[in-house]
Amino acid sequence: MLNPKKRQITMLETLRKQAFWSLDFLRGRKVWNHYHDIAHVFTAASFGKAAVRCEKSLTAILQHAITTTEFYKNRSGLKSLYDFPVINKSIIRASFKSFISSKFKESDLIPVVTSGSTGTPFKVYHDRNKKLRNSADAIFFAQLAGYSLGNRIIYMKIWVKDKMKSSFRFWMENTIPIDVIKFDDIQIAGLLHKMEHDKSTFMIVGYSSALELVCKYIERTHKGSVEANVKSVIAISETLNDYTKETFHKYFGVLAVSRYSNLENGIIAQQEITGSGKYIINTASYVVEILKMNSDDQAEPGQMGRIVVTDLFNYGMPIIRYDTGDVGAISVDSSKAENMYFAKIEGRKIDMLYDTNGNLVSSYMVYKNMWQYTDIIQYQLIQKGQKEYTIKINVDGSFSKEAKLIKEFKFYLGEDAIISIEYVSEIPLLSSGKRKMIVNKFLQKHDEEYKIA
Repeated sequence: MLNPKKRQITMLETLRKQAFWSLDFLRGRKVWNHYHDIAHVFTAASFGKAAVRCEKSLTAILQHAITTTEFYKNRSGLKSLYDFPVINKSIIRASFKSFISSKFKESDLIPVVTSGSTGTPFKVYHDRNKKLRNSADAIFFAQLAGYSLGNRIIYMKIWVKDKMKSSFRFWMENTIPIDVIKFDDIQIAGLLHKMEHDKSTFMIVGYSSALELVCKYIERTHKGSVEANVKSVIAISETLNDYTKETFHKYFGVLAVSRYSNLENGIIAQQEITGSGKYIINTASYVVEILKMNSDDQAEPGQMGRIVVTDLFNYGMPIIRYDTGDVGAISVDSSKAENMYFAKIEGRKIDMLYDTNGNLVSSYMVYKNMWQYTDIIQYQLIQKGQKEYTIKINVDGSFSKEAKLIKEFKFYLGEDAIISIEYVSEIPLLSSGKRKMIVNKFLQKHDEEYKIA
């Protein structure tokens, strides 16, 4: 039998779920209808019909863009998706007003602002139906990870004080905001204590680097298993490494998944809960393409390329063939009706790592190597030249494994790699709240010189 406190919390979680759907019902069941549309797309039995529905959604948004936005009105020959130009942040910034649909008043649209990976602010607009679609996407994909509406959410990200919701709103949404800027051992210890003494069912959502800090704290302090009812863990914004995934499973008893999303669009893909590593692509709300690194030609299945997204539901500011700046590879699973999935998502193109011969090196090599060094609190690998690399490390006490670390990285980067170790007291966060594990200053310098030329 449930103890009285647990019974009370379970009732509150159920009430929150019922209150959410009741309020949505009074507002016309808008989120509910979106949710069931998404679920319908991912039901194998209805895949054929769902594919036709998605094609209709694509045709509708393309026609809307051509007839209601200045950017697309003036372009001829736009008959299919592949006739549309590939756009990016720079193009949108330069012609911002021309992307806004004439069917909407700008004052009625919802601004969405991201600091971006470089700290440069970037804004798009969402219409109100798009916002509802994103809410439905969030519920559906959270449930795929083990969440049930009404569960308590621990949300680890950067929280800007003047943009935070009210305490009452956090209570209503059953959310505990954790600011990663202040996320140290004291904060982690307090959070784990709270979780173990709270009988709620938890979902943890947070930056992968914050989740990794929790894992390292548990192992460094020999805490052991966390006695909390955690049903789902979703890593956002950064690549989830194997160490964090395995350590969360060991101490929390739950398999963490990685979510690929951005503010300008929404949830684009999320890993299966099976542990396969495959990312389910949100084909209910987006068309996703992989284009070659240096051209707008389609990449082959399994080939790394630029992730390009078409949003099927943002009518206020249609975003067609948007180059996210990220890199990934799509593969095919012939055993499933919805057979396209992300096999890899490597993150920002500007932060890719290259060996001394100019070959692309997977970021997973870095994460796989670094997890074993438990006395390293933070690290950052910087490529400064074609053969020059620096590993910044923030260590707990002394570090006697420099030679071993350098030898391991030379195996992947090249025996002629010039690798130096730099000791720092902190790897600073970006304004977005993320901490870069890989920085390619050589590639950035090359791109700047190319632009000047």
